Amino acid sequence: MMAFCITLAAGCSKTDSVEPPTETTSQVIAKVSNTNAEQIVFTGDDILWFNGRTKELRFRNNYSNKTMLDAITAHAIKFYINDEYLFASILCVSSLSSQVFNSLVFYYNMIENKFFLADGYPEASVLPDPQKAQEERDENKRKIANEWNKFVNRLKLEGKYQEL
Repeated sequence: MMAFCITLAAGCSKTDSVEPPTETTSQVIAKVSNTNAEQIVFTGDDILWFNGRTKELRFRNNYSNKTMLDAITAHAIKFYINDEYLFASILCVSSLSSQVFNSLVFYYNMIENKFFLADGYPEASVLPDPQKAQEERDENKRKIANEWNKFVNRLKLEGKYQEL
């Protein structure tokens, strides 16, 4: 079902390849699992900033990263600091998706060309039972709170965190 979401949104081709970064100075690393191997899809070096209030993740080149995501056939992006696994997000790159996710999602808004690390998709307020959805999202957020704080603190140390 997730592959359908990605295919519908981006018309991805499984023959496309994702080129891993050659050098990185950032300790933030995002990987996907394809077949039996994990592959780096972006690092903190690719991130311009992350807004803690809006959850927007701005890349140095959003269009380039959108193209990179088109080639991904995985269902999740795993976030690391160096080799320490922090958490995974469901990969849903489509603002056309009709699925509901109540855990962390890596979301691409096609209209605005913006990426988000959101607590769920879509906004809980548009769901039939927004209170129940928000409670589930809050619980899932609590489960990764320590790792999320490590992620945010690392971005702060690297000068890539803002709250506007």
